[in-house]
Amino acid sequence: WWQRSYVHPAMLAFDAPTREECAAERARSNIPQQALVLMNDPSYVEAAKRLAVRILREAPKSPEQRVRWAWRETLSRSASSEEVSVLLGLLDRQSADYRSDTAAAMAFLKSGASSVPTDLDPAELAAWTDIARALLNLHETMTRS
Repeated sequence: WWQRSYVHPAMLAFDAPTREECAAERARSNIPQQALVLMNDPSYVEAAKRLAVRILREAPKSPEQRVRWAWRETLSRSASSEEVSVLLGLLDRQSADYRSDTAAAMAFLKSGASSVPTDLDPAELAAWTDIARALLNLHETMTRS
């Protein structure tokens, strides 16, 4: 009875069909719970933080090149100029906020199981984590369509 009656919370949050029925194509979802989970659940913040570490360590040094690298890694396609511009604007705002409140940056980075790398600036890592959260929250990232 448990297997048939149990529905994982993410299935409800994301309007996913249950396993008891076949769905050739999942309907596009934009319910508020989906955005809240993808942006705030510790598992998703942890994934974004790990992606941000990769961005800071593996991508070229300029912010635009890093955004383009992260976009390609996440979505397997090149970002348009408009998409890069939006993320650079977000990066500027988040960087300013975290630089003015490093305690908030550290508190944010403590989400998840992994430790905060000591070789990276916490304000910069927190700002890039927000960029990674934005990328991981895109419909295109979640459904690959």
